[in-house]
Amino acid sequence: MKKISMFLITAGIAFTVACSGGKSEEERYVYEGDKIVDEVTGDEYYMEEDDVITVKHTDGTTEKLAIDETPFYESALSEEYIQSLEARYLERKENLLSEKKEMLKEARRSRYAEFSDDELMKRFQQAHKDNLDMTRQMDMMAELVDRGLVADDEAADLLEIDPKMVDLDIEIDEPVEKVDN
Repeated sequence: MKKISMFLITAGIAFTVACSGGKSEEERYVYEGDKIVDEVTGDEYYMEEDDVITVKHTDGTTEKLAIDETPFYESALSEEYIQSLEARYLERKENLLSEKKEMLKEARRSRYAEFSDDELMKRFQQAHKDNLDMTRQMDMMAELVDRGLVADDEAADLLEIDPKMVDLDIEIDEPVEKVDN
């Protein structure tokens, strides 16, 4: 009788543990800010690239999965999470691009700070006449556009290039070559 009681108690405990441990998908995968956490394993799912989820396992290893390979794919959580992550990813990407453009503009402003508007225009004209590196010419043109001396749509004409080739957000290395006027 003692063995039967012990068996029933053990079976009851095992059954209770098995039933309580089986979490639903909504309970197992919890949306926390910019990640989804697997409450059972502790794994964390992040979106750091378009259509790719990075899984950070509790042992510190990481792996990359396509969105449709995640265990929560096609659930309401997945759809909400993916939309949120994609929006954050695009926002982060846009912010980084804006910051980089602003850094480029600031570097360009400091390169040409010593020149008046007229001096900079003359430097550009001389550089263009001398066929100076096109990157340098575009850099000067970008500063002329930023200062309001040249309109965006005039830049291609002054550079004598196809408008599709104009890139006023270029990055150049210092120092700026001296152009004789």
